[in-house]
Amino acid sequence: MTRTPVRGSRSAWLAGLTVGAGAGFLALELPVLGWLIAIAFLAGGLVSRRLLAAAAGLLVGSGLTWTTLIGRVALTCRGSGVELGCRAPGIETWLAVGAGILALGLAATAVMECRTRRSG
Repeated sequence: MTRTPVRGSRSAWLAGLTVGAGAGFLALELPVLGWLIAIAFLAGGLVSRRLLAAAAGLLVGSGLTWTTLIGRVALTCRGSGVELGCRAPGIETWLAVGAGILALGLAATAVMECRTRRSG
């Protein structure tokens, strides 16, 4: 049974998406652990020769996680300086970082799809 390039790339992308979601969450909660998991996964992607697909999935997963979690905080945290409640000053920058990571992942996914359709 031979593996087609499309199937192998999609498997690597799905694995990256899964690891990216977990690593993205951990990067917000326990940054060192989250980043170590992401780096270890990318090292494995180098060995499997599906680095673009793995990295694209990782970026989409982590970017989506960051954008979702930080976006939720930005939407629900509206306390002012005099009120009791949460305050999240400067969270917009981190929301933009999450959206940027997601955009890079989506762009890399599009490149991966173009390459696999051309070769397959």
